[in-house]
Amino acid sequence: MESTAASIFSSQKRPYFIVLLLAIVLNVAGIGIKFFTDDGALYSALARSMAQSNNFTDLMYHGADWLDKPHFPFWIIAISFKIFGINTFAYKLPALLFFFMSVAYTYKLAKKFYGDETAIIAILILLTALHSVMSNTDVRAEPYIMGLLMGAVYHFYKVKERFSMADVLLACIFTACAVMTKGIYLLIPIGAAIIGDYLFKGNIKGVFHWKWLFSFILVVIFTLPEIYSVYTQFDLHPEKVIFGRTGISGIHWFLWDSQFGRFNNNGYITNTHGDKLFFVHTLLWAFAPWAILLFYALYATVRKMIKGITQPEYLCISGSVLMLLIFSASKFQLPFYTNILFPFFAIITAVFISSLKAGAGLKFFKITQYIITSFLLVAVIVLNFIFAPECWPVFVLLIAGFIGLSIYIYKKPTPIYQPVFLFTCAVSVLVNAYLVTVAYPIIVDYRGDLSAAEYLNQNYPREKVSAAVLSNTFDFYYKGGVTYTNIDAILKTDSLKSRIIVADEKAVAELKQKEIGYTTIKSFQDFPHENLSLPFIIKKKRSTTLDQFYLIRMR
Repeated sequence: MESTAASIFSSQKRPYFIVLLLAIVLNVAGIGIKFFTDDGALYSALARSMAQSNNFTDLMYHGADWLDKPHFPFWIIAISFKIFGINTFAYKLPALLFFFMSVAYTYKLAKKFYGDETAIIAILILLTALHSVMSNTDVRAEPYIMGLLMGAVYHFYKVKERFSMADVLLACIFTACAVMTKGIYLLIPIGAAIIGDYLFKGNIKGVFHWKWLFSFILVVIFTLPEIYSVYTQFDLHPEKVIFGRTGISGIHWFLWDSQFGRFNNNGYITNTHGDKLFFVHTLLWAFAPWAILLFYALYATVRKMIKGITQPEYLCISGSVLMLLIFSASKFQLPFYTNILFPFFAIITAVFISSLKAGAGLKFFKITQYIITSFLLVAVIVLNFIFAPECWPVFVLLIAGFIGLSIYIYKKPTPIYQPVFLFTCAVSVLVNAYLVTVAYPIIVDYRGDLSAAEYLNQNYPREKVSAAVLSNTFDFYYKGGVTYTNIDAILKTDSLKSRIIVADEKAVAELKQKEIGYTTIKSFQDFPHENLSLPFIIKKKRSTTLDQFYLIRMR
C-alpha cells in the first residue's frame, strides 16, 4: 500500500493525482442535485415505501404491487433512508459508494496485469467518461452493477488462480447482489470474463473444476432473498392483477420474463424498435472523450488474439464484447445500459494508451484526442452562450481553472503520451463540471412538479392536497399529505375539492372544457420531457417548449 501511495505522489505521477482528485470531486458533486428525470423519483418512492413500512419483501407503488426490477438497490436505498432520512443525498449516496467500488476494483484488476500507471490511466478514463458522471448525478441501478460486477470478476479471477474461501464468498455475494439488482443476465459478463480467460489461454479443462460448481451453488443460495421476496409477494397470491392479468409468478418473472422476455420481446413489457448499431453510436458520446480510442483498442486487441499473440488477461475483452453484442441484438436499448461495461472498456483503452511509443500509434492518439477535445471545448463554449448566458461568471471560473490545469500538465516533464492523455481528462472535467454546476441545476428549475412541491413546502407546509396528476418527483419532495386521483373524482368529492389541487396542462384543459371555475394559486414553467430538445437548449426558444404546472383552488 505504501509503495502504491509513493508511486502516485511521485513527481512523475503527481499530475495524475491532481486530475484524479478533481475527477473524484466531480463525480461526487452531483449528489445534492434534485431529480430531473422520473426514474430516480420512482425508485426513491419504492424504497421510501419499504423503509416506512418496514416491509422489505414487497415492492409497493402507491399501494399497488410493483414488478419491474429486483430488490437489491431498493433494500440498500431503504437502509440509507433509515440512516440519513428521506432525501436526495440518502438516495444517491449508496450508488456513489458502489461506483467507487467499481473504480477500486478497476484499479486492482488493471494493476494486477498491467502495472500501476496503466491502472491509474484506467480509473481516470472511468471517472471522466461522460456517462459515468451523468449516471452519478441522475442515479439509476447502473452504479450498483458496476461495483458488484467488477468485484465479482476480480475475486473470481483470484479463485481461478488459487482457491480461497474468502475470495469465493466475496465473488459469490457480489454476483448474487448483481443478479438481485438487474437480473440473471448479469451472470453473462461475469461468466464470460472468467470462461473466456480460460478458453483463450487454452485451459478448457479448468472450466469444469469443482470450485465453479461450488461457486454456482453459493450464488444460488445468496440469491434466495430475492426468490423468497417475489414468491411471497406474487406466487403466493395468484389472485393479484399484474400487467393486467392474474396468476403472475414472481419467480418466473425474475428468472425469465425480466430478462429473456425482454430480449425476445415477448414478455410482459415489450418494445417496438431496436437498432443493431444503437450502442455503437451511443458510446461515441456516452464514453466520450475516449470512444474512438476504445473502438481502436478493441480492434487492436481482437487482431492480436487472431494472430495468436498471448495477452496477459482475456477478462475484459471476453466480459465486455459478448455483453455488448447481446445488448445490440436486444430491442430494449437505453443509453445507460452499457455503463456496466465501462470498467472493462477503461482497462482495454488504458492498455492501448500506456503501450504507445513514438510512431504511427502515438500520432493517431494525438490527432484523435486533439480533434475530440477541440470539439468538446467548442461545444461547451457554444452551449454556455445559447443555454445559460447569464451564468458566464461560473463559466469564466471554470475556464480559468481549466487553463491553469492545462499549463500545469504541459509544464511537467512526463512520458510521451501523458500530456495529451491528461489534457483530455482536463477537458472532460471542464465539460462535466459545467454540466453539474450550470446545466443540470437549470434543468431542475424547469421541473414544474418539483417547483410546485417546494412552493407548497414553504408556503403551505404539511397541508393535504389533491393531485390530478401522479408525479413521482412531486410525490418525493412534497412533505405534506397527497391524494392522487383525477379531475372527475376530485369534483365529486367535497373533501378533495376543497383542498389545493395539483394539476398539469391536461387537467386544467379538462376543467376549462367542463367550464368549471378555478383560481390559480401559482403556476410553474415545466419542461415535460426527459430528453432535451434543441429549442429547449437554445434559451431564446425555450419558452416554446414549456408547459405549465399548476396549484389551483376551485371557486
